[in-house]
Amino acid sequence: MRSNANILWLPAWYPGKIDFLPGDFTDRHARAVSERVNVSVLFVTKDPSMPHNRHCIEIEQNEGLTIYRGYYNCSAKLGLLSKLWSVKLHLSLLLQLYQLAKKEKGSFQLAHVHISLRQGLLAQWLKWKHKIPYVITEQNAWFMPVGDQHYTRSAALQKIISSNFKNAAAVHVVSNSLGLALKKKFKFIQDYTVIPNVVDTAIFYPLPRQTATLPITFFSVTSDVYHKNTDGVIRAFAAYLKQENKAVLEIAGPNYEPLVLLAEALKIGNAVSFLGATSYKEIAKKMQAADALIFFTRYETFGCVLAEALCCGTPVIASRIPVLEENLQDHENALFVTPEDEADLAKKMGNTGPGRSGFLMEPVS
Repeated sequence: MRSNANILWLPAWYPGKIDFLPGDFTDRHARAVSERVNVSVLFVTKDPSMPHNRHCIEIEQNEGLTIYRGYYNCSAKLGLLSKLWSVKLHLSLLLQLYQLAKKEKGSFQLAHVHISLRQGLLAQWLKWKHKIPYVITEQNAWFMPVGDQHYTRSAALQKIISSNFKNAAAVHVVSNSLGLALKKKFKFIQDYTVIPNVVDTAIFYPLPRQTATLPITFFSVTSDVYHKNTDGVIRAFAAYLKQENKAVLEIAGPNYEPLVLLAEALKIGNAVSFLGATSYKEIAKKMQAADALIFFTRYETFGCVLAEALCCGTPVIASRIPVLEENLQDHENALFVTPEDEADLAKKMGNTGPGRSGFLMEPVS
């Protein structure tokens, strides 16, 4: 049953005109919630193509969901002063978006901070000024044991993040692994609720199984990012092909240029296809047709692509890390590999038969 409640959505990451990929999961979450209540998204980001100290606002209207996007730019030549000025412009524009949303939507009953960063300051101000409670949904890999190496070194931002959590009415996380990591980092967090990421099943759904064919098709959704370990996937695939196996590897995602050079250096360029930044509909088609998704990640907070693959009925070859074990079952819908063990990944590729029906789930001897 739909409610007339108005919810403010305050994401740190969200798709926009600069890039449609960052924070796509926050968009799916917002759209799912907007089926039950009215959601107003306030998102601000820097746009390097704009003149310095200028800004613009875009409004996207959907049924139950209104997205207010603010873009700004400022010079980076003055070091710390530029950073402080950027923060001021960011927060000022965020407040402007709130005032615009309030004028159009009226009062808000709840604020939702998606990923605890500077936008949490607006949520704290609303709680103090207008008695509007807020909750946090966290997904940042900064808090994971391995990802902690990327946690902000800014003492000011660390204080903001801690304060955001401390004053929240509730904390939501996308996995139990992330919740445990948060409790370890912030001793005052006593409890959390796990709300997994959302998959659009109108796009990601299974197709009837096809007759087994060769070559085998492996699919990966990633880019040249350290924790995704895509270079490890390519090296393992090269080792797999050396055993006279017939297969192709399709990789979707941006920033793939260095990976092309690696594939060529390994002399497997003709067997690896780089699709670049790809629409969700095209990714779904590739998943539906693939014999297996490869997810050789070093660390995650959830793993959206594995959930999408499972919704397509596509098995997954994945790193055996606690967060992935929450949603995958070895030899049922997945084959686990030892993290960063490229020889093990190549071996598990060898246990993937042609066609989805040929995916071997029996233990490997």
